[in-house]
Amino acid sequence: MIRKQYLLISILMSLLFGLGSNTVFSNTIIESNIPDIGQRSAMTLSADTEEFLGAGLMQQLNASELITQDWVVNEYLTTLSQKLSLATQQLNYKLDYKLDIFGVNSKELNAFAFFGGHIAVHCGLILALQTESELAAVLSHETAHIAQRHLARIFTTNKKMMPLTYAEILGALVIGALGSPEAGSHLVTAALGSHVQRLINYTREHEQEADRIGIQILTKAGFDPNAFPLVFRVLSQSTRYNDKPPEYLLTHPVFESRIADCTNRAERIPYQQAPDSLFFHLVRARIEVDFETNTKQLVAKIEERLKDGRYQNKIALEYEYALALVRNKQFSQGIKQMQELKNSHPDLWIFELSLAECYFESGNMAESVSLLKQLYTVYPTQGSIALSYAEALLQTKQAKVSEQVLLKFKKKNPHNPTVLQMLVRTYSQLKRPTAVHQTQAEWHYSRGEYKEAFHQLDIALEHTPAESRTAQEIRIRKEEIEAIATLQKKVKM
Repeated sequence: MIRKQYLLISILMSLLFGLGSNTVFSNTIIESNIPDIGQRSAMTLSADTEEFLGAGLMQQLNASELITQDWVVNEYLTTLSQKLSLATQQLNYKLDYKLDIFGVNSKELNAFAFFGGHIAVHCGLILALQTESELAAVLSHETAHIAQRHLARIFTTNKKMMPLTYAEILGALVIGALGSPEAGSHLVTAALGSHVQRLINYTREHEQEADRIGIQILTKAGFDPNAFPLVFRVLSQSTRYNDKPPEYLLTHPVFESRIADCTNRAERIPYQQAPDSLFFHLVRARIEVDFETNTKQLVAKIEERLKDGRYQNKIALEYEYALALVRNKQFSQGIKQMQELKNSHPDLWIFELSLAECYFESGNMAESVSLLKQLYTVYPTQGSIALSYAEALLQTKQAKVSEQVLLKFKKKNPHNPTVLQMLVRTYSQLKRPTAVHQTQAEWHYSRGEYKEAFHQLDIALEHTPAESRTAQEIRIRKEEIEAIATLQKKVKM
């Protein structure tokens, strides 16, 4: 059910290029920390409006629970986003928001950009692409969509063609989530279907523009521009062996002229070496292990590949082997393998983090906490280390230290549901009921569950003296959430 809710969101983002706008925005004065998304007379979508819409859709994605919980994957994607963002700005293309690239725990071959600088990339696509430049090519294309504000341009061009309210869109998603995904999908596609055909020319123009600018971004970021047409060929060829094409081709149709144009552009660019980073292969190894349900079979397959020398990157395959052994509960062998990798590459924190994860899985919490404490001291801003350390601290009833780690991390990730849920557990151990319910409210808010958020804030008030500063903060937060919920209801697209 959750997966089908996410698929509806994915379909929605694909079809959003076909939405028009009659711009029914609130003209109410909003508090300074609530986004002002413009007046009724606004003729185009402002950057604030796009960011507001993107935040709402991120809430729905959080509720789908399909955003990957592997912070190593997301941190790697963040590193790529920083390279692509810098290249975009160096080319004098404006980005109105910080790029946010995150992984989706799905085997589908898909990626899509949406309002507010967000790019979702399915982990299945990361596995399907063989080089880092190929992955960067897909993300460069999506970055170009964001830089050129293609969704906003479609809204401006078609603002009166077919209004659709924010509530209607999210309502369709809720219908799907509550047990009738087909009905939810039908509600969205019925509303948009007649409109999509009229916009094919617009979307083709935007795809071609995203190709042209995407190749520039890809090259400027130091990747191989030839990967751009190669990705199209790889995805096109994959349809020969499946009943339906990859999701990415449904939202980004490939035609021969488009491949030829990308090939010609890439060939005109001087050759530059673009070797894969080791992290690219290590991330793919982690995804491979996460996706595999038969770990015994995976261990045997990796052993055979190591014996025959069939691998792209030996270190990454040895890393995957260690992870697979631990997943298969062969703890002593897995820990030994990971220890060897750590000793061979003492400058790479990922092997020490993974060794700590192996100890955690084996039940050796003391060794796990010890390793993570050392790592956190050296890399206090590394999210994957911070969250692993906090989790190990919670398991060993060290909630006070866990709170310090999580609150520091939360400053840069205020609405991340994983962090919020860990804080709920932390405050529960510390026996601080007001903080438990306040944080649980923020967790619900991060998923767009406003009714539940209000309920948790009301419970928090019951545990707080009426005239206290905390009670005042809770009441203010209720007003802020109510304002955002009301604003979402008023938006029409």
